[in-house]
Amino acid sequence: MVAMLGMGILLPLLSPFAKELGASKTIVGVIFGGFAIARGVFSPLFGRLSDRYGRKIFMAIGLVMYAVLALNYTFLQSLHILAVIWFFQGMAATMVAPIAQSYIGDITPEGKEGRVMNLFYLGQFGGIAIGPILGGYLSDHVSFAAPFYVMTAVSLFALVLVYFLIPEQSASSLRQSNDTGTDNSFLDVLRDRDMQGIISYMMGRGFYRWGFNSLFPIYAITVASLSKSQVGLIITSYMISGALLQYPSGQLADRFPEYRSEFVGIGGTLAALTMLPVPFIEQTGWLIVLMAAMGIFSAFSRASTVAIRTKKGRIHGMGAVTGVYMAAFSWGQVLGPLGFGAIADVWSIPVSFFVGAGIGVVSAIIAYWYLRNEAKGKRGAQVFSR
Repeated sequence: MVAMLGMGILLPLLSPFAKELGASKTIVGVIFGGFAIARGVFSPLFGRLSDRYGRKIFMAIGLVMYAVLALNYTFLQSLHILAVIWFFQGMAATMVAPIAQSYIGDITPEGKEGRVMNLFYLGQFGGIAIGPILGGYLSDHVSFAAPFYVMTAVSLFALVLVYFLIPEQSASSLRQSNDTGTDNSFLDVLRDRDMQGIISYMMGRGFYRWGFNSLFPIYAITVASLSKSQVGLIITSYMISGALLQYPSGQLADRFPEYRSEFVGIGGTLAALTMLPVPFIEQTGWLIVLMAAMGIFSAFSRASTVAIRTKKGRIHGMGAVTGVYMAAFSWGQVLGPLGFGAIADVWSIPVSFFVGAGIGVVSAIIAYWYLRNEAKGKRGAQVFSR
């Protein structure tokens, strides 16, 4: 929750700050993409290392990095340093959220993947839901530095909780949870048809969500004349609706596992399509409604991908699967801001929203195509058993 809170605090602040320092929309995309590049590179590595050496040490190191990096934002005057700090924050993020997901996956009972993992996601999205509105409010009404002091404080608080409350896993328990029988875990994950579908979904979602996050604050402030607090509130509406629907969607995924591919395809398609009306609306209330709808549809589809991924983690290694899962999302996050920024510089920000929606829809359809065979097998097995 704290890791996502730290990222959420920066969402309404980073791109306007970069623009104030003279960045073009493409450069804003490059800076935003640095966070995702770090996650794409380091998620598989740290995930696999945590399979071998334990999760707790990585979470602790990541939270220390979060606390230190937050303070550096308070005296930035250079785009280059901003990009470097944002990159290392992405590296720190790979040691916290994905490793915590792997830990939860290790202790999730069979048949409850949707419920337990999405309960974890509820806390994670709670953090990122609070972050944007908190960051926007503190920046508008206290000072530019205030959000980063808060980010440092909560990171240190989380570090204390991790140290005292989370038991370290023994080497034997790690071997039992992640006994893949092979050293080629990443290749096994990439060859898995269901994981190929999930990778498609996560890359597409990372592309349009992170591309939208990088340019929407600029669009809202310069075109719709909204304040940073209003931008934070709009972004928060997406996170809150996603958080509230995450656990019920997980229950639905467990109740009807044979329809998980449909949940992914339908939810992913509808979530992407909610970007299309954004350029035609300038009222804060309606933008909140649109972003809340995106959060609801995203939770509906994401819950099933998380459940499927957790089951695959028992086969290929929980850290390895989570690392590939997060890397796919991260590389989408790399391409999204770059693509959105380039399109906006050549044409306009609304055109980038339209293109992003199309890519999101295509990725959801591809994901459904890859996942549907396994779902058909489960439905057939249920009919046969009856």
